[in-house]
Amino acid sequence: MEKKKMPRWAKIVLIVIAAILALLMILAGAAAIYIDALLGKINYRTTHPSLTPEEASSVAQENWETIPSDDTTPMADDVTEPTAPTATDPVEEDPDMSHIVNILLIGQDRRPGEGTQRSDSMILVTFNKSTGNITLTSIMRDQNVHIPGYGSDKLNHAYQYGGMPLLDQTLYDHFGIVVDGNVEVDFSGFQQVIDLLGGVDVTLTEAEAEYLRNGCKMDVQAGLNHLDGAGALNYARLREIDSDYRRASRQRNVLIAIFEKYKSKDLATMLSLMDQILPLLTTDLSKDQIVGLALEVFPMLAGAQIDTLRIPADGTFQSGYVQVSPTYRTWYQYNIDFEANRKLLEEIFAP
Repeated sequence: MEKKKMPRWAKIVLIVIAAILALLMILAGAAAIYIDALLGKINYRTTHPSLTPEEASSVAQENWETIPSDDTTPMADDVTEPTAPTATDPVEEDPDMSHIVNILLIGQDRRPGEGTQRSDSMILVTFNKSTGNITLTSIMRDQNVHIPGYGSDKLNHAYQYGGMPLLDQTLYDHFGIVVDGNVEVDFSGFQQVIDLLGGVDVTLTEAEAEYLRNGCKMDVQAGLNHLDGAGALNYARLREIDSDYRRASRQRNVLIAIFEKYKSKDLATMLSLMDQILPLLTTDLSKDQIVGLALEVFPMLAGAQIDTLRIPADGTFQSGYVQVSPTYRTWYQYNIDFEANRKLLEEIFAP
């Protein structure tokens, strides 16, 4: 039986298709190599500090304040030790969270030459793929919690005692927060990120501007100001004029400003900035996990609504100095209604 010859036009089509497929394979390979090289710039944390209870107690005491002999500041006398879930507690089945991606941003209170320190700031970035919303939740550092293996202590000590795993476990025990990955930056890295972006725009109140002018020698006024890295860090750490709660709000303001500045860049600039920013970050995510999460959340970034929250929320806790020894005191958020705060988080986790 005589074989039919393939028409000339069909051969050309096949050649063109083969060439396109080959080109796509080359581009895919080149992209994979580039992405792998880019992700290789991040600092990956596979081991975490683990202090003994005795070492942890010494660290905690370093942060207690000596009580002056003439001090008449009233002390909180009704602090109740929080109870974390134990293996014998009835455990409800965790709800389906496949539509939620939780990334915990950790600002570490570390100076050059120091090891792992306390988590000076903690902001949970929640991507809700069902609603398309992004929520920034400030998690207050001075909460009186039960740290597994260490007992009652401040939440930000969990990071210093046992790194990201211990902090994540403590957050889950008290608030039901499932952290998908942690990203940490120290003060120096924070400033450099903002300087690489060319600074950020932040609106200051009169009181904030006055303090930054007098206390930090910054040339700012009430209203919209363009801040460089050092200025943004001064603003984000400011609490002298009001409280730690307002400081948490300022940190969220800076994070939103960073987000808005970055997404306004063109793709080439974004990639160039990424190349310089990634070495400033430390994470417990693997390269494959980062790629997977990026594919999930990047489509949301352009049009996402950004909401904010603070944990513990107003009306769900008390705050004040707590007597921790005859001669020392420390500031706490205590008597926290963990159930009420869990319910607030459940609202942003809802599909």
